[in-house]
Amino acid sequence: MEPLRLATWHAGEGDNVRIVPLYRSPVVALGTFWCAPDDVRWQQENHVGEVAHIVFPATPVWVAAQGGQLELAGPNHAMFFNAGDVFTRRRFGGHGDRNHFMVVGADTMEEWLRDARFPRLLGKLLARPYLSVRAIARAARAGADALAVEEELLALGHATVAGAFGRSDARRRPAPPLVENAKALLCDRYRERLTLDELGRAVNVSPYHLARSFRRHTGYSLHEYRTQLRLRAALERLAQGDEDLADIARAVGYSSHSHLTASFHRVFGAPPSAVRGVVSDPGCGQTQPRGGRGCGQGLHRRGPQAISREGQALP
Repeated sequence: MEPLRLATWHAGEGDNVRIVPLYRSPVVALGTFWCAPDDVRWQQENHVGEVAHIVFPATPVWVAAQGGQLELAGPNHAMFFNAGDVFTRRRFGGHGDRNHFMVVGADTMEEWLRDARFPRLLGKLLARPYLSVRAIARAARAGADALAVEEELLALGHATVAGAFGRSDARRRPAPPLVENAKALLCDRYRERLTLDELGRAVNVSPYHLARSFRRHTGYSLHEYRTQLRLRAALERLAQGDEDLADIARAVGYSSHSHLTASFHRVFGAPPSAVRGVVSDPGCGQTQPRGGRGCGQGLHRRGPQAISREGQALP
C-alpha cells in the first residue's frame, strides 16, 4: 500500500506553504505546516484533500468550516478535518499559521468514531498530547523505529479525539462571539494578570456569564485557559534552544522560574529541564521525563481592558 499523502491540494500562484513530512506510512503520517502571513490561502477556500487531518496549532488562527462561523484555534485546541472538508482561515493579528499535523486513513477513523467522521472542527487539546506530538516529531526526525512511531502516533490520535469529544455533547452548538473574543483576548495577553472583571468588561458581559459560558463551550475555565497558554508558550521556547529558564518564565507571564517549574511539572508530569531534552534533541533524547519511555512514548497517556489591539477580536 502507498503511504498516506500529507498534501493533496495546491492553491495555485502565491501558494508558498511549507509542509515538511516527518513520517509516512499507509496507516498514519506526521508533518509540520507553515503558512506565511502573506500567503494566498488566507484569501481562498482551503481544501483538506483525501484523508482526515488532526492539527496541533502552535500559533493562533481563525478558522471556519464551510458555511460555519469563525472560531479561534490556538495552542489549547486541536483542529479536526474530515476528508473532503472545505474551510477558510483568517490571520490572528499578524501571525502566520504554524502547526504539527497528522493524517489517518478511513479504517482508523471507523475504529475511532461511530460514523467515521469528526463531529466538529475544534476541540479541547489536553496538555500531554500537546507535549507528545512534539516529542514524537523529534524522534521521527532522528529516524526512530517505524513500529514505535506508528504505535505512538495512533495512540496520540486516539487520545486527542477522546479528549476533545469524549462520549457526550460531541455536537454541541458553536461558541457564541463572547467566548471567541475572550479566547482572542487571552491569546493576545496571556502574559498579563487580567481579572475576571476586566475580561467581562472587555467582552461586554457579566463576569458570571462569561465564566459560565467560557467553561461550557471550551471545556476550560478562564484561568486554566490562560495557564495552558503560558505553559505551552514555555514549551515552545524550551524546544528552540538553551534559553535560560528564568527568562522564559518572565517572557510567558510567571514571576519566577520556580513558579513556572511547579506549574509546568504539575501539568506535563515532568520539570522543564527534563522536557527540554525530549523536545529539542535531534536524536531520540538522552534526557526524558522520569518514568518516560524515551522518544516521547506514552507521554499523552499519563494523565494529566478592552480588545483594543488590531486584528485580535472576531473578524
